[in-house]
Amino acid sequence: MSKSVKAALVANGLIAVAKGTAAVFTGSASMMAEAVHSVADCGNQILVLIGQHQSKKGKSEAHAFGQGKANFFWSFAVAVVLFLLGGLYSIYEGVHKIMDPQEIQHPWIIVGIIIFAIVLEGSALSVALKESKSRLKDIFKTIEKSSSSHILVVLIEDTGALLGLLILGIGLFLSTYVNPIFDGIAALMIGILLISLSTVLFVELKKLIVGESLDRETVKQIKNIVKEESHVLVHLNSVRSMFIGSDEVLLIISMSVRDDATGYEIEQDIKELKNEIQKNFKQHKLEIYIDVFNF
Repeated sequence: MSKSVKAALVANGLIAVAKGTAAVFTGSASMMAEAVHSVADCGNQILVLIGQHQSKKGKSEAHAFGQGKANFFWSFAVAVVLFLLGGLYSIYEGVHKIMDPQEIQHPWIIVGIIIFAIVLEGSALSVALKESKSRLKDIFKTIEKSSSSHILVVLIEDTGALLGLLILGIGLFLSTYVNPIFDGIAALMIGILLISLSTVLFVELKKLIVGESLDRETVKQIKNIVKEESHVLVHLNSVRSMFIGSDEVLLIISMSVRDDATGYEIEQDIKELKNEIQKNFKQHKLEIYIDVFNF
């Protein structure tokens, strides 16, 4: 099981309890919205763990290429939970408090919870960045290019959590020193943030679920390897690929070979090509099939 998912689950569990307790004592709508956000995140991590467990069941007669795509399905369910439970509830709570604003009690409790949550969320985000071999400044590029659905979920959730805490802090300051209505506005903004993050997750996961291919540059590199390393190649017909799990790729290469090439030469050539491709793309688990045709 992924360290980043387990770290996020522990962090969100502790934060959810702290936020929920603070929301009861202070009557803050934005804090309640954040508490619901953290509860939703806990549920999301559990769904991701279910997906990871199912995806490791391996190949069977019913699933010839394994069940790697279970990761994508359960991560897609995460986006639904984040949208329905987190986003819509926060918007409801925000609208309710805007229509009936109330002064926040014991605001310093919220300040303490914000600091506590930032430390835990920052730690969980750092684990996810380390696992994805990325840096904070490249986080959006990582989200766009990652084929690991659990990394997508954790990065998006942790980024959203930190942004939500920023909104919560600004809302707390304005509602305490300007007007209590800003508490409801902050809750509304947190809801909009969660729905926006869900939309990003929907878009990225949709690409994986419907069968996203390797990027153009990677395919180009694979073609070059085949052209440079093959001793029997006459023409490279096609290179097709599809993600069948988190970092798991089905790769199908079609090539025409010399008419005078022996079966042994072709067999050795295929073996060497597979080894060379695997060696150059260790970041992916490649299921390689090479179709050979006489030219």
